[in-house]
Amino acid sequence: FPLFSNKFCAIIRKTLRELYSLGGTAEFNHLELGRRPIDLDSIGLGWITDLIFQMFLQPISRHLFANTEKLSNSEDESGPLLDWRQGYVAGYSVNPTSTKGVTRHRLVPHTDDSEITVNCCIGEKNFQGGNVEFYGLRGTPEEGQLNGVVTRPDVGRALIHSGRHLHAVSDVTSGDRYALVVWSRSWGRFRAETCPCCFLNRRLNTSTCICGKRWN
Repeated sequence: FPLFSNKFCAIIRKTLRELYSLGGTAEFNHLELGRRPIDLDSIGLGWITDLIFQMFLQPISRHLFANTEKLSNSEDESGPLLDWRQGYVAGYSVNPTSTKGVTRHRLVPHTDDSEITVNCCIGEKNFQGGNVEFYGLRGTPEEGQLNGVVTRPDVGRALIHSGRHLHAVSDVTSGDRYALVVWSRSWGRFRAETCPCCFLNRRLNTSTCICGKRWN
């Protein structure tokens, strides 16, 4: 779905690149700017995360993911389904470099430590490659099977998906590709009843996890 204009995406990229350039200086080298994804809260852009969380993640999740991701309690439909969010920007490039915050060619199949994720391509405009590949949901018979590809995501358009939906980013073959990602969690509902560590690792015996009786 369309989320940002090309002009707004360009402003975000320019702001981030100015910060990445500071990461190469002796004064700010300890901040590791450009060497890891930048958390939007840490640079005063948390309001972007808040807008995506309140205007898109909350209402869409209620309609699309309440039951499949165990966010809804039939006995209590009041209150938000999601109560935590984190926004950050990740970069990929045909020529990875920390000076522009594009440290990888691609990203292998993985799941997110979130219940629901929004992933918005913010450019650059002329990059090639960087397809988003979706595989089956973790914990289902289709896990690991390729079931869809978003070919070269359009700048300013976003995807919303379950955090346990296996996905990957293919090689960027030309230019730089940036993605603004927002993770959301349900600490008051799903995670209040399910240990996310055990869920992530399909652990049936909880004695070795911090949620086990020996630790509590």
